[in-house]
Amino acid sequence: MPATHRDHVEDLLATAAADHARLVAQLPEHLRASLPVDAQGLTRAIQHLRSAAGLSEDERRALIRPHAVNPAVLHARVFGAAPLSRETVIASFVEGARVRAGALTALAEAIGGEPLVREVRTALAADPPPVHASAPDVLPALRATYAAQERAAVLIAVGLDRTQTSQVPRT
Repeated sequence: MPATHRDHVEDLLATAAADHARLVAQLPEHLRASLPVDAQGLTRAIQHLRSAAGLSEDERRALIRPHAVNPAVLHARVFGAAPLSRETVIASFVEGARVRAGALTALAEAIGGEPLVREVRTALAADPPPVHASAPDVLPALRATYAAQERAAVLIAVGLDRTQTSQVPRT
């Protein structure tokens, strides 16, 4: 088991990145375009941080509730298993990034208060989600957004490590 929350979050992110690379390498080119980024590491990091911070079940639900209006989820509700357009796929990744940015900010608030929120918002603001799914630079922008969110997750883990270290009774 990693020694710190930072170590654990970095391990989660690295494992997910390696898994994504292996998966994409096995796919035909036309399917690779459907998976430009992967949020599994971020999702696992958020779950770990949420649990380590001791958030309640209601607080956990509040973090994930916005995923219910993701474009891919809505498409499936309306059209069933019909294929998604490229724009819908990209819009789903963009919306997921927006939802995770809110979750990361909420975690920062719960773990480190306003100082950590400022750090996390600064990291997220450096590479915000793209505005238009049809923009020619949407994929590089989306990758930069996901990288910024990974950096924010590590910042939160460091904040959690600091908080828990400062709570250890000194003898």
